[in-house]
Amino acid sequence: MHNNTRKQFNIGQVDFINCLPINLPIEFGKVSINANIINAVPSELNKKILRGEIDIAPVSSYAYLTNKDKLTPIANLCIASNGPADSVLLFSQFPIEELDGAKIALSPASATSNKLLEIILKEFLNVNVICEIEKLSAMPLQLVNYPARLLIGDHALLEFSKMPRNIFIYDLGSLWKKHTGFPMVFGIWVVRKDILEKYPAEMEIISDQLRKAKEIGLTTMFDKVIKKAQGKVLISKEFYSTYFQHLSYDFTDEYKKGLEVFDARLTLNNQIVS
Repeated sequence: MHNNTRKQFNIGQVDFINCLPINLPIEFGKVSINANIINAVPSELNKKILRGEIDIAPVSSYAYLTNKDKLTPIANLCIASNGPADSVLLFSQFPIEELDGAKIALSPASATSNKLLEIILKEFLNVNVICEIEKLSAMPLQLVNYPARLLIGDHALLEFSKMPRNIFIYDLGSLWKKHTGFPMVFGIWVVRKDILEKYPAEMEIISDQLRKAKEIGLTTMFDKVIKKAQGKVLISKEFYSTYFQHLSYDFTDEYKKGLEVFDARLTLNNQIVS
């Protein structure tokens, strides 16, 4: 029996458009979650949950795969795509096949997307580049110091919204699907194992509420989700309707297999030390 009682938990939340279907119903009180909500980019949530500052969070797939001893999936929720992800984009002055030897700016916001790009370039395209994590700037996208730059989330959508222009744009979800045949899981909702062991009943309740939030966000509140998205980055309603259709939030067996393939590719590249 577990007699532990704890009034509130800390839940991390990514303040990106792609998380709105889960975040917005919670924000509007459509589901009741007994927790403090802490907003941060994925890379920060990764650090916070590993430091024990938060209990549940959507973390990058890479963070989960490298910390399976501490983290376990919760609520069967993920952020994934079975083809285009639309907001994990490489912006380049040149065709991707011509970037051999170039210096590329990676995103400081997500380890998964950075590792994915390295695999796509090195393994699939045989393109060797120098990768550097570069701070995001409020300035318009500049491809001066770097001929190519990886952007994710709202930053990617903002740059994409400035089309048309003379630039090559590559969707990493599409490239992964093309070369592996599998979906790509970018992030997963996880719980710290020590918290799950201590508070299994409470975690089940929170899991149910997170799943309920997702269902509401993609159905009865979907118009509000799109309106909120347009308030962040103004793109057409039709674009966002397709955008959310391209994303999958259900961590099904198919997506678990896609994550296993990504894990295997990382290991092959010696990017995870077994």
